[in-house]
This record gives sequence, structure tokens and C-alpha cells, in this order.
Amino acid sequence: MRGKLSIQNWIKIIIGIVLLVVVISGVVNVYYTNLAKLNIIGESEITVGRYSVYKDKGAKVLNNNKDVSDDIKKDGIVNTDVPGVYTITYRYHKKSVVRKVKVLDKMIPELSLKGSDDITLKLGENYKEEGYGAEDDDGNSLVKNVKVNIPDLKRVGVYNITYLLTDKKGNTTKRIRKIRVIQNTDYKTGGLSICMYHYVYDKNNVPVSMNSANRGNFIEVNDLRDEMQYLKDNDYYFPTWKEVKEYTEGRLLLPKKSIVITFDDAAQSFLDNGVPILNELKIPATSFIITSHNGNKKVKDYKSKYITFQSHSHDMHRSGGTVGHGGVMTALTEEDIIKDLKTSFKICGHSEAFAYPFGDYSESCEIALRNAGVLCALTTNYGKVYPGDDPLLLNRVRMNYGQSLGDFMNKIK
Repeated sequence: MRGKLSIQNWIKIIIGIVLLVVVISGVVNVYYTNLAKLNIIGESEITVGRYSVYKDKGAKVLNNNKDVSDDIKKDGIVNTDVPGVYTITYRYHKKSVVRKVKVLDKMIPELSLKGSDDITLKLGENYKEEGYGAEDDDGNSLVKNVKVNIPDLKRVGVYNITYLLTDKKGNTTKRIRKIRVIQNTDYKTGGLSICMYHYVYDKNNVPVSMNSANRGNFIEVNDLRDEMQYLKDNDYYFPTWKEVKEYTEGRLLLPKKSIVITFDDAAQSFLDNGVPILNELKIPATSFIITSHNGNKKVKDYKSKYITFQSHSHDMHRSGGTVGHGGVMTALTEEDIIKDLKTSFKICGHSEAFAYPFGDYSESCEIALRNAGVLCALTTNYGKVYPGDDPLLLNRVRMNYGQSLGDFMNKIK
């Protein structure tokens, strides 16, 4: 019918209106952008001393009375280590403003380091401050005003010791002394105890399996609680297996009161009686599990923030070898060992540590573990762990049936 617009015409009209709105909005935006006021905050020309702490105050822009300073783009840096004139440019669309920063050849205030500004230390060596000098423009000593920040030099790496000096006018000079900490296994240490537990029993419900032949591997649940409570009360540190490896390699200093808690076999007695104590007291521990012994279910059912399941092999905790207690692992090829490990790792969900079945090992076992990517492997040899020890042949401190809290304390001290 005449006078009636078609759908196509309506669509054209709507598109036209939308385009008109877009154009008008763009024109308005350009208009206000051109009117925007871009200003430097503070002075446009600044002079600072060498090694000073320069804090740029930035710039501010108002667009249609709205603060849009976050849209400012800043170019340029100031390196106060190198004298010269530096330019910082602030841009907002087509507008720009510039700040000039002059870095003098002298320090304001003066802060000088005595001795070398690049020092090498062996891990475990004490850092001895070589001193510094500090004074204001009038030559007055400001040594007492210097703030020195010395980082914790407990790990191999490169560190910065920072020195800060601020004068009455608010000028701050910053100096840096570089410290290079290198690997060292010869420093003195009391050693790291890796505690070896097995089974946990309740004296009110003594298991039939607890006989004279294997009684030494049992600990009463209340005794375990007392020992773990002692560690908690005395703020012991529980390093990761990565940290244990770094410690043996002379790459990391551990706190004096450090300890590792392990339970072999992931026996049901440990899962039922030991795990609740560790969870309650928030004590990190490793359970070395024989994954062919219902491993999937145990790992799933006893998943915990504080219990890490690591490999005690999948199916190598059985006889068949001629070394030590006769465990089969020493009689297997490297290929067979790695195949077993991969199966076990998949079930455990971890591959950082391994406990040799029956404590038996050989050179070929160690090679297989290294090629499988294991960080630490544990024997049943008695003793503490020290820097320089082979991380794949680590000693442990056996926890025995009937030991008192005093016995425990003496073993780990």
C-alpha cells in the first residue's frame, strides 16, 4: 500500500540513525579531547643526585571535567646510576607534556661504600659488613641515618644489599652491594633428621600382626602424638624434597630445627591411626606407598593437605634379589625398574622421592632412579643427612617401639 514503508526501508532508516549517533559521538569525543587539560604533577625540570631514589609524580588529565589520568601513556626512564639529562614524556591522544630530569655526577646526600661492591661468599659463610660513609652537603656525618637491608643469604644465587640515606630536605641516595653466594658442602651443620616410621597401633587395641619379629617397627598412637606435638611446639621446619636435595648439594641452608617425617608401606594402621594426628597437628609427612597394595584407593581415600604419597615401588617390595635383605629391585634391569616406577608415580601423583624396598639398593638402582627424575631416594641406613651426601642414598633415623619422648628428642637433636 502507498505510504507504508517496507521492512527494507525501515532497516535502512535504523542503520542511518545508528551511523548518525556514532558520528555525533565521535565528533563530541574529539571536541572534548581537544579541550582536555594535560598537566605535569610537580616541576617540569628536576635535578637529583647520582644514585638517588627518583620517584616520578606523573601527570594528570581532565576530559570534560572527568579525571582520565589512567589513560596517559608515559615514555622514558631515569637511571640515576648514570649522570645526564633524561626526558619523560606524557601523552594523552595528540597532547603531550615533557619533564626533564637532570642527574648530577655527585650524590645528594653523599653515601659511599667501603670495600668491594661485588662480593662472593660460599654458602654458609657469614657476611661481614665492610662499612660505609655518609654525609650531607655541609660535611656532617649521616652514618647513623643509613638504613641497611641485608637479605637472607640461605640459598645459592645473587643478592643485593641495599643502603638508603635520606637528608633533611628529603633527598634519598640508594647504593647497592652485590653478594654472590656459591655452592658449598663444607660448612658445619648439625645434620638433618629424616625420621623413619612404619606402623601405628593403639595400646587398647593391639593388632595381631604386632609380634616379636616386627614389633620394632610399631609406635603407639599416643607416643606418636607426643612426638609430633613436640615438633609443633618447638617450631620445627619441614623441608620439601626439593629443598632436601638442594641441602645435600650445598645449595641451600636449612633452619637449624629442620626435620622430615616419613612412614613406610602406607599400612592401614598408619592411615587409620597416624594420618588423623598429622592432619590435626598440621604436620607435613611423606607416606611411601607400595602402590600395588590397593594404592589407588588409599591415595584417594586418605588425600590430605599434610600427607604426600611417594613411591615405595609398585611391585618391587618382594623377594628375588641377592643384595641386603634380598629385595627384587637389585636384580631387575634399569628398564624394568623405570617401568615399575612410572606405574607407581602415576598412582602416587608424585615422583620427587623414593624409599628403597627393604632398604636394598645397588648402583644400577641409583642410575635408574636418576634417569626416572627422582630427586631423593631413602635407604634404611641409620644416621642424619649432611651437605655432600648423595641425594639418592640418604640415611634415616629409625623410630623404634617403646621409645620415650626423651629418646626421640635425643635422636633428632
